[in-house]
Amino acid sequence: MSREFLSGLPLGPNPVWRSYRGGSVLRAFRGQPGTGDDHFPEDWLASTVLARNGENSQGVREGLSRISSADNGLLIELLKQKPGFWFGAGQRARQDSAAFGVLWKLLDSSVRLQFQAHPDARFARRHLNSPAGKTECWYILGTRGEAHVYLGFQHSPSREAWARMIREQRVDEMLACFEKIRVQPGDCYVVPAGTPHAIGAGVFMMELMEPTDWVVRCETTNAGLTLAPDACFMGLDLETCMEVFDYRPYSLAEVRRIFQQSPRELVRTSAYCEEELIGPAYHEYFRLHRLRGHGDASWQGGELLLLIIIKGEADLVCGRQRQPVRAGQTLLLPGAGQSWNWTQPAGDWEILLAKLPVARSSSRHS
Repeated sequence: MSREFLSGLPLGPNPVWRSYRGGSVLRAFRGQPGTGDDHFPEDWLASTVLARNGENSQGVREGLSRISSADNGLLIELLKQKPGFWFGAGQRARQDSAAFGVLWKLLDSSVRLQFQAHPDARFARRHLNSPAGKTECWYILGTRGEAHVYLGFQHSPSREAWARMIREQRVDEMLACFEKIRVQPGDCYVVPAGTPHAIGAGVFMMELMEPTDWVVRCETTNAGLTLAPDACFMGLDLETCMEVFDYRPYSLAEVRRIFQQSPRELVRTSAYCEEELIGPAYHEYFRLHRLRGHGDASWQGGELLLLIIIKGEADLVCGRQRQPVRAGQTLLLPGAGQSWNWTQPAGDWEILLAKLPVARSSSRHS
């Protein structure tokens, strides 16, 4: 493809089965209104990660993104065919592996998810034969009225007490370990591996995470569905899974100070503003920028980018290629494009640009 004619690759919906229910708001955002909530509440974007659904698996390729809805070809195969084009000339390590090092999702909950936590890389290597754990980040896109999340223990149990609650399924006692944290559009929280948490009912978000599907679920039943122990404990025993959890107490003030991210303004013109949403301390896991305004905008390329159009419509321009885009679309932008322009927007607009992680520090993953 000529560098004079570069465009973004539109990503069709990639629904993935989950044990909780939701998805109606997500599908309406994606241009599929009128569907009810079901067990496909997540859309994995540009995914090179397999879902771990056990007996509820929808196929051996579940989780992997296809090039288009009419093509069975996988995105990961396309990346391997043209790694320099997709990742950019300066991303040699990624070209060799054709791996993102991150998983991006849209998630829409109609019920509270199970209380859970994710392993860190050290635990994953020791017990799961996996190079990555699952630190994640939530960017709230919308809510169905007042909505909440649960993040870190506010009333911390002992390891033994928490294991007993899980073993005996004492959900009311689990709930008593947390305080509700109200969320609204624009909020952004990082959830380090090991942090006990749950997403509440009525939350529509973008979720960014390490490229795994590892989770310890503390509740066996959700939305009328009961899971086998293997699906709750990653194929391990309960006692081993108790090593995953961070049992420290966090007050609500500490949750907001430690986990909530504050946008950092990068660019401001009379037409638009660009902000970095996730602090540098977590750039080894994920990066996310937000652009919004009412006029033309531009941003630097040279690396692979995921574009999510939250509001508005415009032309996306790279070189001589002009591509009409609108709210609800997601596109993968190749690193071969050195700069991208957002032109002739119709009214106010808002977009997200997800970027690949920066090189990781070996000292934090030894």
